[in-house]
Amino acid sequence: MDGVQTHYRQDTADGVIYGVPLISKVGRKTPRARIALAVVYLLLILGGVTMVYPFMLMVATGMKGATDQNDNHVIPAYWSGGPELLRKYVDDKYSGKVDTAASFYGLDRATALMSSTAPDNPISVKPLGEDEAGKYEKFLASLPLDWWEAGFRIGPGRISSVVNAKYQQFLRTRYKDLDALNKAYLEQNIVFQTVEPPVERFQALRWEPAGDQKWRDWQEFKSSLPPSFRIPITVEAQWRQYLRSRYNNQLARVPAETRGDADSFESIPADAKIPEFASFYATKLPPRYRGNNADNLWRSLSGESALPQDRYDAYLVSNKAGEMERGYTFRNFGFILDYILLHGRAVWNTFMFCLLAVLTHLIVNPLAAYALSRYNLPSGGKWLLFLLATMAFPAEVTMIPGFLLLRSMGLLNTFAALVLPTAASGYSIYLLKGFFDSLPKDLYENAEIEGAKESTMLFRITLPLSKPVLAVIALTSFMAAYSAFMFAFLVAQDERMWTITVWIYQLQSRAPKGVLMAALTLAAIPTLLVFLAAQRVILRGIILPGEK
Repeated sequence: MDGVQTHYRQDTADGVIYGVPLISKVGRKTPRARIALAVVYLLLILGGVTMVYPFMLMVATGMKGATDQNDNHVIPAYWSGGPELLRKYVDDKYSGKVDTAASFYGLDRATALMSSTAPDNPISVKPLGEDEAGKYEKFLASLPLDWWEAGFRIGPGRISSVVNAKYQQFLRTRYKDLDALNKAYLEQNIVFQTVEPPVERFQALRWEPAGDQKWRDWQEFKSSLPPSFRIPITVEAQWRQYLRSRYNNQLARVPAETRGDADSFESIPADAKIPEFASFYATKLPPRYRGNNADNLWRSLSGESALPQDRYDAYLVSNKAGEMERGYTFRNFGFILDYILLHGRAVWNTFMFCLLAVLTHLIVNPLAAYALSRYNLPSGGKWLLFLLATMAFPAEVTMIPGFLLLRSMGLLNTFAALVLPTAASGYSIYLLKGFFDSLPKDLYENAEIEGAKESTMLFRITLPLSKPVLAVIALTSFMAAYSAFMFAFLVAQDERMWTITVWIYQLQSRAPKGVLMAALTLAAIPTLLVFLAAQRVILRGIILPGEK
């Protein structure tokens, strides 16, 4: 048998077990061996791709938002900057409101920039120059607070936003704790992440702010926002929105005297000579914008009729591309870390649950398996068969009876409710018993001759030799405890006892795809680290049974 070796040897100097190759160097040179190796490596590569690609896609999706979360690209398109980054920025700033952005970009352009199905080369926007941008920023900074609204707010189907995060940080520095904030605002927020800014409806005809403490704090915070966050409220935008609303967004329904030669809503001028605009200005426009408004102020400063909001946004993107790319890359992950670390005790509960689960599995199962292996019990076979029979029933079958039993014992919403139902595992006991039976009997006979107690043989002989299989059981028990969410949520419905997976399970009902993928990516890291830490011991368990 020139090319095949079936034995292993152990290097006692460093304690590492080395396996001799199954195919020798000479045997590898034959055509059959090369073809076989090529097929094996090809299958391994294909198997690796099928595992790595979904994970890479999950990580990449965690770096995306509503604009690009469904494109299935492993590399986010906005990393290359350009139109993709501008599209993402516009969608983020205007919170997915096409009508809001349409007043500056034109409806077709806004739709192209903000739609997830937009073409690869959306309508280009020429950025403002440095001097022009500085002039426009001074104009934005001079506007009264009710002449502009804050951008980057939460849009449809989203769970976080840039301005909300800044606002919540502002509140953390202003109030000592959440109780003080709830008392001042007359609210019942659980954490600062649930505090929402007050609603602004300056464009509504008869809307007035509440004027309470929350509104005053918001006004103070809003005044500190830089120009890049400010979206001017213009008469022109309100006029076009009025036309779209009145005529159901159908240009053909607009009267000819109002429409004139315009081929889109964006090209219908806000001209006092148009009777319908004059009526809108006098009766539909909020009084705060009659006379003095952002349109007239910009016209007097620059002589231009339209605000260059689209060109200003393009300027910001072109000058802060690197900063924006980093922000979009890590935003979802930062939100999840903040949400999990500060929202309840999810991390602590998960750590304790996994620790207690591993400890109980490594105590209960080895003791039961050792008793079945060492003592010739009259009904040992029946007990082992009974333990194996428990594997035939899925966990869902015992979920409700287990819940009723724990409730009758008063253990709900405790760590005991999470740990005790799975303390003993039929599979683990069966696996351990088989491993214990394979250990040399001479070791125990010599120990008995030397007068060793049973506890000594267990802790000094059996368990040290069983490290590989114990590592496998510890890993499986950790994975089972870490990934458990249905039973964990059933027996611990108090939010203070929720684990990380329960939080993610609850989060998926309202979080967008990008945030959910970021949460799943971060949740996979502990399992990966534990497996890497245990793989050396597990591999020794694979090699040791073949040693001769």
